[in-house]
Amino acid sequence: MDITSIKKTLGSQYRVAFFLGQGSYGSVKLAWHRRTQALVAIKTVEISKKTIRSILSEMTTLELLHHPNIISLFQILVTANQIHFILQYAPGGNLVELISEEGPLPEEKAKKMFGQIVSAIRHCHSLDIVHGDIKPQNILIDGEGNVKLIDFGLAVKCRPGTLLSRHCGTRGFNAPELVLRQPYDGKSSDVWSLGVLLYFITTGYFPFRGNTIDEIEQKITTGTYTIPHHLSGQLENLIHQIFTVSPEMRPSIEEIENHPWIKKSSLLQIMVHLRPG
Repeated sequence: MDITSIKKTLGSQYRVAFFLGQGSYGSVKLAWHRRTQALVAIKTVEISKKTIRSILSEMTTLELLHHPNIISLFQILVTANQIHFILQYAPGGNLVELISEEGPLPEEKAKKMFGQIVSAIRHCHSLDIVHGDIKPQNILIDGEGNVKLIDFGLAVKCRPGTLLSRHCGTRGFNAPELVLRQPYDGKSSDVWSLGVLLYFITTGYFPFRGNTIDEIEQKITTGTYTIPHHLSGQLENLIHQIFTVSPEMRPSIEEIENHPWIKKSSLLQIMVHLRPG
């Protein structure tokens, strides 16, 4: 298919409704698929030396991943200087917007959402894929209140035991080993970022705070934070385990998924589904 016909295909297949948002590398628009009337999100990225690595990461990773809590990729269209990712539309906004509107989540709701995020990351890690940028902005919510992990522009596929040297991600969510610019285990660094996310959705603020970047990074590298009194003992225990400064001692994604705080919620949901009507 040549570039001209691809341009025509985009316009003939999809009707853009309105602008949804702007990311670090591209814009996202809401659109209708003309034949089915299904809503989709079209993420458009300008192709350049700056974006090509991110584009390739997103393309190859999303084509490999199929999970109910990971955003679905329907189609990719490429023009002369742009790439268009046709993605599943999640109308519920992201976790930053949710916490801004509702405040910290009650633990039962947090368990459900965090459990789904953990399941998505476990799927990634089972395929040796590191997400690399877990944060509330990259967790969308669909129309039924389920989460969708997005933005795989920093994702990398690596062999077990391989240490990564590319220091990326988002300040405040990076593990101590990234802050110290050491070679790092990507799966373990993903786990640390999950801990920051969990702390945020249950408290409404971030665990490592300070007046300067140096102060924040010093708290990250020493694992210095406080736990609010309203959190349950099991949740406090899970947060403490995740915020283990030594990556070798930090729990794996499978261990997090089997922690009593998450496991108890999963069992209760199963019991509710099995309860006779």
